[in-house]
Amino acid sequence: MDRPTDALEELALAGLEGGFLFALPREAAERLLAEAIRVNLPAGALVYRDEESPRLIVVVKGLLRVFLTSADGRQVTVRYARSGDVAGLALVVGGPAPMSIQAMTSALVVALRVESLRALLTTDPGVARACAEELTRQLYRALNDISEQAFLTVRQRLAHQLLLLATAGDGLDLVVHASQQELADAIGSVREVVTRNLHRLHEEGLIDISRDEVAIRDPVALTEVAAEPARGSG
Repeated sequence: MDRPTDALEELALAGLEGGFLFALPREAAERLLAEAIRVNLPAGALVYRDEESPRLIVVVKGLLRVFLTSADGRQVTVRYARSGDVAGLALVVGGPAPMSIQAMTSALVVALRVESLRALLTTDPGVARACAEELTRQLYRALNDISEQAFLTVRQRLAHQLLLLATAGDGLDLVVHASQQELADAIGSVREVVTRNLHRLHEEGLIDISRDEVAIRDPVALTEVAAEPARGSG
């Protein structure tokens, strides 16, 4: 771990101009960055575990997921955080919650000082407005995801999830680095149903499947699957 230098300029060079920090008043963002800690995370690392002291994470590179865990150990992903996104803001405002934050890929994040943001919330209207707008954006995204879980088939949700997680591979294909269980957790299903749907998509020539990885062979057709009329639940 080390402390970041060059503050906003460095993040701007990383392509984060549209992210949470740039929605804050510049003086406030620079103060938060001056006290922040930069952390390199390996894939699979837990950044925050439910009921721990709140943490405020800005993603510089990589992909994080925010998820809930049921009493019997099942998980459901509630949102993803990419470059420029902030994770843990609700924890700062509302306190500990039954959710966790995990790195889906190797990631570089900046951990902001929670106490500093809380102090700015009470003294700087610009900070309060930016935080309210960010939380509202996250709420609308969550409501949209709930509607998808309720109204779309597993096939549609899976296709949408694959497109959401896809990154450029070594060749021409888009690649999703996730296990079948992780995909099931993300769409609120079970691994057996997801496996069955993955094999169907493979038989249709849309994807290739290997251990903990899915290669998207036909992203256009997969997009059409995500938008196709409902034909059943599995």
